[in-house]
Amino acid sequence: FRNPVEVAEKEAIFNKINKDYIDLQEQKDKIKESSEDALDQAERDLAEQAQGHERYRKRKNRGRETEETTQEALMQNLANRKISRKINYDAMSAIFDDAGSFATHDVVGGSGGGTLEEES
Repeated sequence: FRNPVEVAEKEAIFNKINKDYIDLQEQKDKIKESSEDALDQAERDLAEQAQGHERYRKRKNRGRETEETTQEALMQNLANRKISRKINYDAMSAIFDDAGSFATHDVVGGSGGGTLEEES
């Protein structure tokens, strides 16, 4: 086995011979660390951005019912706007059934260009 003095001499010789390789490895390590830092920063930015979006979405839906039918949503939207003379609101509410979904059972003639049955 070698004594510590010989080990130090051999290590110094090895470092002189392979100096270029050692420098190259140090540069690769620095690049890798900086890219990891940039990746971590990007992940933190995305997390902060997602958190900001969540806050915005929460504010945006404040005060609304989330479980409303299509008919209720349509009527609520129309109630907030000016009433137009060109829209037949009675016909619009007739296209929905009692559950608030589209009423397809009133269509006569199957598919394609059917007409609505008249109620008696």
